[in-house]
Amino acid sequence: MKAFSRAMLLRWLTLSGLVLLIFSVQALGQGCSQCLDSTRATPPAVQAAYRHAIFLLGGAGAMLFAGGLLVLRRNR
Repeated sequence: MKAFSRAMLLRWLTLSGLVLLIFSVQALGQGCSQCLDSTRATPPAVQAAYRHAIFLLGGAGAMLFAGGLLVLRRNR
């Protein structure tokens, strides 16, 4: 029974994460006004580089968080 509940929990967490990810896509068009003002005067290539860097930093943060959760889970 314990393995079944862990599997269900993992499914719910995965589903919840996907739903949150889908809803967060709407926030990509928004941004802080300070960043908007500072990047508005830059060329399009620089703006594209900023967008790429934001995804990289977000992915790195997510991977660190997931890795930390795995380490904490294994040490229990």
